[in-house]
Amino acid sequence: MAISALGDRTADVCFVFASPRHDLAKVIAVVQQQLPNVLIAAATSAGEITDRGLTRRGLALLLMSAPESRCLLTEARRLGKDAKQTLDDICATPGAQSAENRARGRRHAACVLLGDGLSPVFEQLVVQIRKHLPEDHVVVGAGAADEGNLVRTVVASGGGVAEGGVLAVHFWSPLPWGVGLAHGLASTSHRMTVTKATGNVVHQLDGRSAMEAYRSYAAEQGIDLESTPTGQFLVENELGVLLFDQIVRVRAGLRALDDGAVFFAGEVPEGAQVCIVRGNPDGILEAAREAAEQAKAGLGGKPAAGLLVFSCVCRGMTLGDQYEREVAVIRDVFPGVPFAGFSSYGEIARDPGRLDGYHNNTIVIVAIPAGS
Repeated sequence: MAISALGDRTADVCFVFASPRHDLAKVIAVVQQQLPNVLIAAATSAGEITDRGLTRRGLALLLMSAPESRCLLTEARRLGKDAKQTLDDICATPGAQSAENRARGRRHAACVLLGDGLSPVFEQLVVQIRKHLPEDHVVVGAGAADEGNLVRTVVASGGGVAEGGVLAVHFWSPLPWGVGLAHGLASTSHRMTVTKATGNVVHQLDGRSAMEAYRSYAAEQGIDLESTPTGQFLVENELGVLLFDQIVRVRAGLRALDDGAVFFAGEVPEGAQVCIVRGNPDGILEAAREAAEQAKAGLGGKPAAGLLVFSCVCRGMTLGDQYEREVAVIRDVFPGVPFAGFSSYGEIARDPGRLDGYHNNTIVIVAIPAGS
């Protein structure tokens, strides 16, 4: 279907987003058989998104033809425990090639990063990449997922499959890519201070265990924690990091630890001011429209050839059987434009003029310009 949609154009890059029930090694082999010269970037998902809607336990594929762009793939590899060890593999060659590409008229650079959404090292890698790539180098992507099981994610490329891994595709284009992101969440608790935290683990909020603070919040909201799975409760009631009164970062709680601490999908700094946040369908859909409009504006008036969409699994949980409305909002802003993406564990977006990096419960929409 994807090859047919390209017509007489040649595919340069293939993005694959697949349920973990699919063997990515076999998926890659099929793609290579059909398209032997294409660069392949694949990740497991918690739901597959296309302009046709959302699937579960399925597979979504997006082919890109980019004859005017330079494309470079850093093959899938295990992420490991040290982000700096992976940094050179992701950034060294692209950094060296930037000047040459600019000289050839490819003035706009972008990196699509896919990695283990369960690993705290993935966020650390995003931070390191932000520091090492030029400020005008767009960085987008998402954390691979496993249908909400929170056990095992996989990424894959033509060079192989990596459980708990990471890969990147770099682009140098004569035209700018458009990037939009938004969360649409609102505070539902009083302001708290993170009084003890280590990396992704919050030990104390306002001097008491994180779970004790969450239990008090649940009681105030009339939520019966005895009948609600703890993991579901944490995902649906995330932690918003505040800058003054603005929610600048959202972190999803993945699990409660034995000592009452909570492990989050992303770092929560000790001393940060935070609140518990929730989304509602209307707010989430408005955020999708806002992100789509941002991405469209980022194209500078040029039409979009296609979109990449990374939407946090938490958003799907909130929308439930209304998720098709989020897809419809994107189609409304980009009528007739094909897109693919997935429900993810963490979303990545940094584009010129922003200090953004790693997010939770956010939608990131990436508009790829026609003629690139």
